[in-house]
This record gives sequence, C-alpha cells and structure tokens, in this order.
Amino acid sequence: MTIFPERLRTLHSETPERVAVYLQFSGRDDLPITYDQLLRGASAYARVLERENIQPGEVVVLILQHGEDLIYSFWGAILNGAIPAIMPFLTEKLSPERYRADLSALISVTKPSAIVTYPEFETEVRATLKHGDSVRSVIVRDCIEPPSDINFEALAGFIRKPEDIVLLQHSSGTTGLQKGVALSHQAVFNQLGAYGQALALDDGDVIVSWLPLYHDMGLIAGFLMPILSGIPLVLMSPFDWVRAPYKLMHSVSKYHGTLTWLPNFAYNFCAQKIRDRHIEGVDLSSWRAVTNCSEPVRWESHQAFYERFKNYGLRLEVLQTSYAMAENVFGVTQSQLGDVPAVEEIDREAFMSEGVAKNSFDGRPSLKMMSSGRPLENVKVKIVDEDENEVSERVIGEIAIQSDCMLTGYYNRPELTEKALHDGWYLTGIMGIWTMVKYLFQAVKKI
Repeated sequence: MTIFPERLRTLHSETPERVAVYLQFSGRDDLPITYDQLLRGASAYARVLERENIQPGEVVVLILQHGEDLIYSFWGAILNGAIPAIMPFLTEKLSPERYRADLSALISVTKPSAIVTYPEFETEVRATLKHGDSVRSVIVRDCIEPPSDINFEALAGFIRKPEDIVLLQHSSGTTGLQKGVALSHQAVFNQLGAYGQALALDDGDVIVSWLPLYHDMGLIAGFLMPILSGIPLVLMSPFDWVRAPYKLMHSVSKYHGTLTWLPNFAYNFCAQKIRDRHIEGVDLSSWRAVTNCSEPVRWESHQAFYERFKNYGLRLEVLQTSYAMAENVFGVTQSQLGDVPAVEEIDREAFMSEGVAKNSFDGRPSLKMMSSGRPLENVKVKIVDEDENEVSERVIGEIAIQSDCMLTGYYNRPELTEKALHDGWYLTGIMGIWTMVKYLFQAVKKI
C-alpha cells in the first residue's frame, strides 16, 4: 500500500508531460496541466505551508474557486503532509451570515492551522476568526512563489503512513460543514482499486466533470480517481455548467469523454434546458457510463435524459447508477456497466404504509424503483431494523455497510463516530431494500 505523494511521484517520473487535467473556463481556452506542472504548482504551495510552520497532520482549509489555485493548493497540502479540507467559496447564492456561521463552526470543530484563500477574501476570513482559534496563518495567493524545481526529499508528505488521515470530506455539502469525514491514504486507495475494477477503468478512459470538489462525488470520482489513476480529467466549473449545461456535452464530444457522474436532478436539468441549437454537431457516442449518484435514482430521469440525447449518440445502457457516501470514501455499490440498471415496479400503498416492497398488481398505484447496483467487491451491505437486526428481503430498513475503505472517524467528533460505527458496521441513516438478486434499492427518505 502506498501514500498519495508516492503515487504522484511515480506518475511524475513515468509520464511528466502527460496531461493530468484539462481545466475549463467560460470565455477562455482550456488549460492543460501536465503532471510536471501539477507537481511544480503543488510544490510551491507546499513550500509556503512549510514556511508557515504547518506540520504534517495539521488541517488546512481551502476557500478557493474553480481554478489552478484550488488544484495546486490541495496537492500542495498533500505534499506538505497536511490534511486539506475544501470549503465552498462564498457566492451570491449563499447567505453571507450563514456562510460565516458555517466557517466559524468548521474552525471551532476542525481546528485548522491554516486557511488558504484569495487576497480580496482575507478580510472576510479574518473577521470570522475568534480569539483562541487554532488558525495560525491565513495564506493568500499573492504569497505563493512561481513553480520551480521539485525537491521530493524536502517534502514532509513523504513521511506519512498509509493509515494516516490524508483528507477531510464534509458529508453535508454546503451546510453542516462541522461534520468532517476523515479518510486515510489506505482507505482512499482501497476505494479506488475496488471502484476502478467495477468500472473496468483503463488508460483509454477520459473523465469529464463539472462537480464541486467539496462534495464526495466531485472530489473522489471527478478529481482524485482520475489524477491518481493517470486518467485524463476534463474539469469545468459547476457555475459554468449551471449557466450553460450544454457545455458538458461539448466537452464529452471534444475530448471523447468516457465517464461522467451526475446527481439525479442533473438528468432532468439537462433534458429540460439544453436545446438542439446548443449541441449541433455534438457526438456522445464515446460515453460508456454516466453514473447517477448522490441522490435517490429515478427511472423517469434516465428515460428523459435518454430520449433527449439519443439522437446524439447516447446509448441507453450508458446510463448507470451507484449508491455512494463520503463515509465510505465514495462508492458503496455500482450497477453493471453494459447493462441497463434493474427496475422493479412495486405497490405504492404497501411501500408507504407497510414498509415492504411488494410487486404491483391489479392496476393499483405503483412506484418504479431503479437499482443502485451491487456492492463493490470490498464492501458488505445489509439492511437492518431499529434494533440493528438484519431484515428480510424486500423489507425496508436502514442501510449498514462494512468495508476496508470506511472513514477513520468524524474529525474531532468522537460522539458522532461512536454513534455511527457499531461492531465494524457503519449505520448510514438511509433507508433501503434488498431484492433476491442482491441489488440495492435506495428508498426515498432518511431516518
């Protein structure tokens, strides 16, 4: 088992001029970043962290927008041996008061030693700090030196161990950021190995993503997995995608993208918002999997997406599903690529009132439930009742998981860790059912 810096050094030594990331911006040419450029840019941040006396194992919060600085600072923290934690940047869609409260809560619980942000945002960050806070340094872009030669031997990240925490994910997206999921090098690599096998990931793949890096789907599937696997990543801003969702299709067509992850709402959003004039000449035939994840998956959403884009080379079997969570690094299950995910039509009344997924009959109101696939090879899943006893097939209960890629714990939250982890099983708080062929169906509600 290795650690992140060792993997980066191997990729750099073997393919320094290979493009790791094609960074996309609205109104600008795409910016290719090779592994050599990635390591040089990251090393510049690592040197500043060292100069600020940020020690291996200390947390560094990154408050940056889509761009080179976010990428370089993340990997710079890794090379320094620090633990990066990405926080969403303040935008017009977020309440400034709520944002400041979230940042204050994050600082009080996570106790970071440094915050990296822009010069124009430094005043906002410092205004949030309180006397006695752990933050010793607010690092701004202007103090970062230009990339230069890489001295691997001088980088403290190489002394880290596989079981050490490598990063924090915040499992609640833009709110509740005080709940940091601590993940080790080993857990992440275990996940990437098992998930890569489920995807049949190979050197011919190209991952295209617009997902934010403060969310597990964006951070793991749309950032860490391609970069650490040597797979090219085409990365656009989530805000650019929201304003012009057709840009995703253009990127897939331009770079012959093969893998993309989308939350369920994005299938409907693309189907409704993208017009033919937006995608004239687009070819989506290179896609081999567009995985629906991070929200309960909907058969109707897949159908709408397929009907809208089938004339542009999209095949129905490309639309796949997964059940994932930050506490397991990312993937828990994945549907079988090349096959259309299983769908079952169940009786609505029995599902809602009895908590049982019975087959529909006699024209009664029904629900179509789409499978989230089968567990990864290193993941066990069971459905349990409120006493944590395993329930029968088709009975709704709480999803519990066990794997070698689970969280080390909720960072500085031992009470939450103890509540969630029982006898080696993680209780997800999400309702689900098994079918006889061991497909997992995620129910609508949390408990």
